[in-house]
Amino acid sequence: MKYLSRMLYVSRSSIGLDDDAELQKILEVSRRKNPDLDITGILCAGGGHFIQILEGPQENLIRLYGIILADPRHYDSVLIGIAPIEKRIFRSWSMGYLVNSPNVMESNRQQLLEIWQGRTEARELVSMMKRFLEQLER
Repeated sequence: MKYLSRMLYVSRSSIGLDDDAELQKILEVSRRKNPDLDITGILCAGGGHFIQILEGPQENLIRLYGIILADPRHYDSVLIGIAPIEKRIFRSWSMGYLVNSPNVMESNRQQLLEIWQGRTEARELVSMMKRFLEQLER
């Protein structure tokens, strides 16, 4: 069964974002491969940062994120979240693209990281894991 999900992550670019050829290559490959994976989304770039939202079957998103993590064109990736959805926002975009100014991208990145760091669910999950590990140690 395919569970439709949306994923949001931020990362830093290891390529010059002024390198239009490299960005076009990223978009070209995404637009060619994403339909086969039933993935849609948007890539926002600027100021040395990427912010990307992807939608599709959860299993495919997780596999794709593994590939993204291994891509040397960016680093310092943080998965802000992945959640089930009923319908797509980007249903007609195999990969949209948006360029923002460095200030806008840095501000957006900081806001997303603050939300991610402040999630109580994360603390609850860590506590639950610790309790589980304590049970294993008995």
